[in-house]
Amino acid sequence: MLPFRRFRVEDPSMRPTLEPGDYVLVNRWAYRFRPPSRGDLVVVEDPEMPSRFLVKRVSDRTPAGSVHLAGDNEAASRDSRTFGPVAKERIVGKVWLRLRP
Repeated sequence: MLPFRRFRVEDPSMRPTLEPGDYVLVNRWAYRFRPPSRGDLVVVEDPEMPSRFLVKRVSDRTPAGSVHLAGDNEAASRDSRTFGPVAKERIVGKVWLRLRP
């Protein structure tokens, strides 16, 4: 497994940080030895549609090892307010770099 993977931002939920059409490079090894920190941008498998991926910000960690996720654009974001905490195993990796189209 290579350490980096590219994803395309599909929706406006992370505006103004990320725009639809932006690409992000994700470090898939970032959380091998430490948990995600509050404020990290992460790519996760969508809990409601596992074939989709979401880019969100970690807003909190739970004692059970799950994380609460939030979009920067609350009015247009489907996040932990909708689907609850997300298991750490669903995190693909940490956003390392934004690439403009």
